[in-house]
Amino acid sequence: MSKNSIPSTMQLFGSTNGLYLHTMKNILTAFLLLATTTIIAQNVPQATFEKKGLKFDEIQEGSTLRVVWYFSNTGTAPLVIYSAKPTCGCTDVRYPKSAIAPGAKDSIVASFNSTGRPHYNAKGVNLTSNTGDISLVFEVMVKPSDALKPEKTAPHIDKHEGHNH
Repeated sequence: MSKNSIPSTMQLFGSTNGLYLHTMKNILTAFLLLATTTIIAQNVPQATFEKKGLKFDEIQEGSTLRVVWYFSNTGTAPLVIYSAKPTCGCTDVRYPKSAIAPGAKDSIVASFNSTGRPHYNAKGVNLTSNTGDISLVFEVMVKPSDALKPEKTAPHIDKHEGHNH
């Protein structure tokens, strides 16, 4: 073979049958990989939330805000939520303890106690499930309550006129 010539298929693979077999092996391997992935992917849960982030209007400090995240299991296997943990002690959370069937709907419910939390608040709930970790968040502006503010007292002024200390 000279320097400038291109090798033939026969020279590269030994015969055209070798090329055919090599190509068929690759096609068969790709098909089996795709079929296996499709079979495995068919039996999984999927938590689909209407919204993962919620914004609320202003509430008065001292009130409790009820937050509800609605979701569906759009997968093909039962969805299990193992835990739901709020990001702050001011928030309590309830979540379904039993498996959610494919196609079923449910909700995560949080209660935010705004006492001592005036102004802007962004709080979260972190879920651990058989689909992985899911983060939910809500935002609310808390209007300070005059009744909950500490009383302001005038500073003590000691009148000591006529002498120095």
